[in-house]
Amino acid sequence: MAKVEISERGREGQKFYISSMEKSAIDKTRVFPFVREGIIADMGAGAGPITELLSKQFPQSKILAVDNADDMVTRLRARFKNATNVEVIAGDVQTLSYSQKINTILFISVLHEIFSFANYSHQVVIDTLRNAYRLLSPGGRLIIRDGVQPEQEVLYLQPRHEEAYKRFHRFVKDFRVRPLVFAEGTFRKDSFVQQKPKDFAEFEKSNFLIEMASQDVSEFLSKYFYPECNWKVELTEQFGIWTLREYQHILLELGFFVSYAETYVLPYLLETHYRKDVDIFKLEGGQLVKAPYPPSTMILVAEK
Repeated sequence: MAKVEISERGREGQKFYISSMEKSAIDKTRVFPFVREGIIADMGAGAGPITELLSKQFPQSKILAVDNADDMVTRLRARFKNATNVEVIAGDVQTLSYSQKINTILFISVLHEIFSFANYSHQVVIDTLRNAYRLLSPGGRLIIRDGVQPEQEVLYLQPRHEEAYKRFHRFVKDFRVRPLVFAEGTFRKDSFVQQKPKDFAEFEKSNFLIEMASQDVSEFLSKYFYPECNWKVELTEQFGIWTLREYQHILLELGFFVSYAETYVLPYLLETHYRKDVDIFKLEGGQLVKAPYPPSTMILVAEK
């Protein structure tokens, strides 16, 4: 797994990144009911918010905080220097070895970073999951909470204000993972007629829409609200690397039994961003209807 050091985000970007991880930690604890006690590995632990919650929730367990970024390992060692049930490990989760079998392995918002910083390699993620299978004890659990791709379909976006419209066009220009295809236009009956408006005022007045593949819409929604300090790095990452169905298929191929799977939209994204900034539509029976926002997050639990 490639390292993401301070130099790549900048100090302000790294500060914002760590702060956002701390704030989102509570939602991530929804996976804790699936944890099997014993030896618990927080893979890609970062600055350690999940590790800390695990150490308090499971005081009789040994918590492994694993990361390969030097600055994060330094933070982890400082944060847990007095913790009796936490072991900090500087290591790569793709090749990690441990002296004992592990009862629970957690990848919390980590696999999409492994994918992105390994030059968008699905194989590296598969190898990481294969290594997790090797590390687990019989009956041990793998828990993944991360971004997810929606199933592919065509969606239509309608930014609610000029800033959201500008953010969309900036996202399309700056996204570094893959070329993005979209079209602006209006519907005549059930046909979408492409036509580029000269500005947002015309877009809004003429009820223009943006036609785009659902998986690209999902990436836009995962990123458009990021501040300047983190914009450049975030636009090199792909947040959803597989659909939930594809994730389950890969885990089954690796020998896991999938015991739980769900997707959802983070409530704070809905309230703070999505509903204020953009509406989503799709065609059903030749009629344009309001569509749900693509899921932002998935939880997968699998057993060896």
